[in-house]
Amino acid sequence: MADASWLLRFSPAVLSVMTQYVQRGLWSRETVGQLYTKDLTSPVVIVERATVLAPSWASRFQVRIDNHQAMAERKAQFTEGYHCVGLWHTHPESWPTPSGLDRNLARDYALAARPQLAGLVFAILGTTSFPDGLRVWIDDGMLLHETHRASEHQR
Repeated sequence: MADASWLLRFSPAVLSVMTQYVQRGLWSRETVGQLYTKDLTSPVVIVERATVLAPSWASRFQVRIDNHQAMAERKAQFTEGYHCVGLWHTHPESWPTPSGLDRNLARDYALAARPQLAGLVFAILGTTSFPDGLRVWIDDGMLLHETHRASEHQR
């Protein structure tokens, strides 16, 4: 994110989980999950876990989260020392962009997490080969900011 004093990095394990669910077929449905880290204070925040939530409903172009399941998962992950930093889901488009429903979901999560987090990670995985198909935003409760891959000298 422009002017950020921190970097966000996805672990290979997280990328492996997400790429398993790329929507390749005409009848594939969107998949959704949550993102976790152990350390919220490091200048490089590493997303160490990605989970897959069983949706309350899913189609090729939309997915709904079961909020009770998501909360139960966050509590269970917290007992293992993990903090939920965001959401990820798939889109059936090459270079994904958040829909209005996506933006509302990101905002709701960001506002709910505000006492603990300065922003919520919102990742969408499209059909273009990784890493180009993965796009990431940070919602600070007011705006959804698109992130950009760090140049080699910043890594």
